[in-house]
Amino acid sequence: MSRQTYASSGHAYVILGAGKQGVAAAYDVIQHGQAARVTLADNSLPFACAAIKKLKRIAAAPIQKHQITLMAVSVDARKESDLRRVIGGHDAALSALPYYLNPAVARAAVAEKVHYCDLGGYFEATREIMKLHASARRAGVTLVPDCGVAPGMCNSLAVSGMEHMTRVRDVRIYCGGLPLKPRPPLDYKVVFNLEGVLGNYFGKSYVLRNGKVQRVPSFSGREEISFGRFGTLEAVTTGGATSTCPWTFRKTLRNYDYKTLRYPGHYDKIQFLKDLGLLETSHVRVNGYRIVPREVFVAVIGPRLAFPRDRDLLIQRVVVYGELKGKKTEVTYDVLDTGDARTGFTAMQRTTGFSAAIILEMLAQGHILQKGFVPVEKAVPGYVFLKEIRKRGIDVKERIRIEQK
Repeated sequence: MSRQTYASSGHAYVILGAGKQGVAAAYDVIQHGQAARVTLADNSLPFACAAIKKLKRIAAAPIQKHQITLMAVSVDARKESDLRRVIGGHDAALSALPYYLNPAVARAAVAEKVHYCDLGGYFEATREIMKLHASARRAGVTLVPDCGVAPGMCNSLAVSGMEHMTRVRDVRIYCGGLPLKPRPPLDYKVVFNLEGVLGNYFGKSYVLRNGKVQRVPSFSGREEISFGRFGTLEAVTTGGATSTCPWTFRKTLRNYDYKTLRYPGHYDKIQFLKDLGLLETSHVRVNGYRIVPREVFVAVIGPRLAFPRDRDLLIQRVVVYGELKGKKTEVTYDVLDTGDARTGFTAMQRTTGFSAAIILEMLAQGHILQKGFVPVEKAVPGYVFLKEIRKRGIDVKERIRIEQK
């Protein structure tokens, strides 16, 4: 394809949020999205400009070859008019902003008739986006939230496993973003928004149990899982990552659940902090000032958990149990990623940003035909997602075990 043909037939993408995952998604769009124009929007214009500068350095070849235009713009995501100004005129938009801004971005996308996806987060934000189903259909727009790594990749891999079977019974998902080498005080490295991490440790989580959607306490059901050279990790139920899957599969599955992986001892330390009230979100008075303990904790502890020179690890296991032509079958996907030295992208950037970019590109290119709200597990066939994520250098090992009678 010539430069002229590519540019004239290319797609226009807008990514809101020039943080780590947003930049990784923009890089993927440049590499794989048949892009003519990529807009990176952030509340800090200098921050967005710095991200564009990095992209021009690490993706110079495809940018030049295909004459892709990169733009940095400022956006105040609290203002609908600003969101519409930035989103309008694009084929598809990705929200890489904090989860609580996603519904506002989705509403602006519908108003501007632009397809939408996001990285996911709290399920309550996804519920708000679900309410836009009718208006999105009238506008001819597709909304696919929860497209990062968990929720996102883990659910698409579960669908891939299901596609191998004639009857599916259970899905168990485990995922963790960790430091490659654990460090005190929490044996944890901040690989994305710390407030979001802590939020998933509280409240309730939606799972499918015995064919019924249930809300179970987060931070429950602790178990130990062996991961070869990484040793034994702890897993507990946390919120968000099952997304809409318990409802989607309640008539076909018995169980569908998700647990977050951490190094041994991490959860005891977090429980200690919870018991002391240091992670609460209710105001307390200190010297006449109203403060939120969790906000203070994030501000004080966050920088101490950054460890910017330490490599991170994304580890994920998805196990699907069922039958193939009457024989018990088990399909397992293991994902291990430790980042990319050439681009400087961390494992969390790659697995989250690239996963979301796959959906973003398919929206822009017209490969997702459904309109309105579309759950990520229904948006793209599992085998297609598996092929695409592997194309990006993410190591996904598939094991299929069929019981021999």
